[in-house]
Amino acid sequence: MGHVPLPGPPHHRQPLPGQFAESLAVCMEPPFDNLYEALMEQLAADPYVFRIPGDDTGAAGFGETWVRTLREQTAAG
Repeated sequence: MGHVPLPGPPHHRQPLPGQFAESLAVCMEPPFDNLYEALMEQLAADPYVFRIPGDDTGAAGFGETWVRTLREQTAAG
């Protein structure tokens, strides 16, 4: 009987960082597309939905405040 080569240990089949990043992006695309569509529908229905009282920058200001708050909470946590 002939010898059948078996694949190497699992660590030899790990993707390269670029392949991993591409795979992750492909997996994350549908949820982020759905989130984007939902947020855009809300914004179209009510242009002031993402407005912070007293802040006239609109959705851009809301996004900046949201990201800044997440960073502060992450740094504090």
